Amino acid sequence: MPLLRVYIETSVWSFVFADDVPDYRRDTLAFFDRVRSGKIEPVVSVIVLQELARSDPPLRKNLMALVGEIHPTVIGVTDELNRLADAFVHHGVVPRGKPEDAAHVAAAFVEELDVLVSWNFKHIASVRRADRFNAVATLEGFLKPLRIVSPAEVLFDEEKDEF
Repeated sequence: MPLLRVYIETSVWSFVFADDVPDYRRDTLAFFDRVRSGKIEPVVSVIVLQELARSDPPLRKNLMALVGEIHPTVIGVTDELNRLADAFVHHGVVPRGKPEDAAHVAAAFVEELDVLVSWNFKHIASVRRADRFNAVATLEGFLKPLRIVSPAEVLFDEEKDEF
């Protein structure tokens, strides 16, 4: 069975250290355990790394250590990614003030990933918004659908080993 290729949006990395939301933290830690098991190919964009680098210094050090441990594939920003992100904003899928959120989703489409995980329910991870992302991506020529879910939803059924 091929590896599940998963884009890990910035919020997921941050929730590893979020003591104030124990359920999300527990699910995030379990998600990263699954990544460490080799059943998920982790992918990020340079946008994730830039956002993590803007964290407060003590947290930034921990976040960068985690990225170093997980060792995700890093996607660069391309004209194609920017064009799709602009389309998401133009069509109102993402507010104009949140271009990075549009860029995260665009990166996952451009790289034809299987899943994008996020704890950002406001601008990224919701059923209605996922439908809209997929519709706009299709209009822009990206035909592979993208699943957009929380880390908890990516955890596999242990017996069936499937998503």
